[in-house]
Amino acid sequence: MCGPKHLDEDQRKRVADVYNHGSVVLGTDDGVSYWVLVVTGPQRGRVWLLSKVGAYPYPLPEALGFLEWVQRWHDGDGWWD
Repeated sequence: MCGPKHLDEDQRKRVADVYNHGSVVLGTDDGVSYWVLVVTGPQRGRVWLLSKVGAYPYPLPEALGFLEWVQRWHDGDGWWD
């Protein structure tokens, strides 16, 4: 993920809001969408994608667990190909 100095104010706020409310930012592919690991509540342990249009589980309709998400990323099995 880009360091905070590379993000504009809106992006820094989005990352801070997510990080401070039950999620850990895992990284970004493009600087405007962020992968987050939910660490509290009913989606705990699931990976979501936070973008300009909102947040949604990845993949739709049910989010992957962290281990499966990492395995897919490592294998190149995802939309980031």
